[in-house]
Amino acid sequence: MEIVAAAPSRPSLEAVLEDYRRRYGLARDVVLNLLVEALATRRAQALVALEAGRPVGAVVFSQRGGEGRIHLLHAPAPAVRDALLGRAEEEMAGSARFSATFPFLVGESLTETFFRRGYRSIGRGRMVLSLETPPPEAAVPAGYRLLPWQDDYFSDAAALMQEVHANPEDLALFPDLATAAGARRLLRRCLWGGFGPFDPSLAFMALAEMGDSPDRPLLAGLCLAVWHPGYSGQGFILDLGVSAAHRRKGLGRALVLSAARAFARAGATALGLAVNLSNRPALSLYGSLGFRLEERFVVFQRPA
Repeated sequence: MEIVAAAPSRPSLEAVLEDYRRRYGLARDVVLNLLVEALATRRAQALVALEAGRPVGAVVFSQRGGEGRIHLLHAPAPAVRDALLGRAEEEMAGSARFSATFPFLVGESLTETFFRRGYRSIGRGRMVLSLETPPPEAAVPAGYRLLPWQDDYFSDAAALMQEVHANPEDLALFPDLATAAGARRLLRRCLWGGFGPFDPSLAFMALAEMGDSPDRPLLAGLCLAVWHPGYSGQGFILDLGVSAAHRRKGLGRALVLSAARAFARAGATALGLAVNLSNRPALSLYGSLGFRLEERFVVFQRPA
């Protein structure tokens, strides 16, 4: 077996992609959109495994911002999958971490391959709320007020993100949140449009008015949202968090409803988010607000 770079003059990816699509029952546009996103926005590369000149597997990968990402890995034979993944990691030398995201059915079939190379897996779900019917007005708990994003709370917001994501799964997904500097860097990337166009009028903060300094209320909760970069006309909640001292008061519900109403007024047709499937409280909250689980997927993560 040999592994070569995909190129117009060499055996194409078509046969491998068609086998991938058929094996997992995926629509052609799903596979096509995956490749377009990888090639257009991340300048991905593709490698093809050949046996006797015939394509028997492929991997599509990219490297950006210290992260090496696997967009597609497919080969019926486990040994070929292992070889392709190892070669992709070699090509992405210098990355601080590696990650891969696949539809749930695909991810389950690749679990052993990734585990053999030291990755951990995290089940995630994509949930969507239709905004065709305007969401109800948010009921804000007494002692709190909700405001659109305020720049002067930047450091408080970064600290809150660190607090609410201080668990192994979230830190594996967002390693920047392990440090204060990393949290500020991640938040800055959000505000600068790194995850989709950011409009401060569509993101909300919950301020507690019972703090020590009445002139500057405490930041109790945050709902960061952007316009989805991949689904036209849809909003996307990047992060929802409420500080431990202010939970079980309805702040999370109020923040999501405020964002949903703001996106509806701005003309959005839907509001989406991604959530860990192990986070039962979050799944329950979003379900009670009308979000539907539309897609399950598996994320693999490993430090380089």
